[in-house]
Amino acid sequence: MQTNDFNTKLSAIDKALAQAKSRKAAKEDPTPMGDTAKKKLPKVKATSEDNIANKLAKDAIREARKLQLVMSRDARRQAKALERSQAKTPHMKKIEKAAHALPKMSSQLETLFSDVTTNFSAGEITTLALQLQHFNRVKATERALGLTIKAGMSVRIIAGPNKYIGMKAVVTKSQRIRCFVEIPGVKKQVYLFTSDVEHVHDAQQATGTEG
Repeated sequence: MQTNDFNTKLSAIDKALAQAKSRKAAKEDPTPMGDTAKKKLPKVKATSEDNIANKLAKDAIREARKLQLVMSRDARRQAKALERSQAKTPHMKKIEKAAHALPKMSSQLETLFSDVTTNFSAGEITTLALQLQHFNRVKATERALGLTIKAGMSVRIIAGPNKYIGMKAVVTKSQRIRCFVEIPGVKKQVYLFTSDVEHVHDAQQATGTEG
């Protein structure tokens, strides 16, 4: 029994010694096993086909990026265009403001206006508007030639810009058919035809509006 145990121990010692010798030999060997795998492999030159493939790949990536930028820019432009279309333009605001400043029409004028705007073309309506504008200017000039308006006179505005009609003013400068008037509460002097105003004899009435 003791002999077997001794033989087992010797075998274990021999095995350990053998392993130690093997490790020592591996360290001393200048070309141990496995070093061949660690050596650098020789570089392989790229062929012309490889170069073409690489160039095509780079071009494809570049074109994809360009397309993405273009799509992004177009999306931003469309968003801005939609925003502008949904919001009122400054020009339309001016038109609406001017519409609110227009004088009210009588029922007879409303009927005539509706008939003209419904049955006439845009060109014909423009022609009619210009003819009426010229007619008004001629009549205003004729009336102005028959009036005498002097600086310092108190007047009431009876024609011209709708926002001033009915207001009292004082003439600051008078010309042959035109005059400048000063309206209380209005910063700048107003330029009118002399036929747009009528003389008010009571100077105290030149402050305020017609009640």
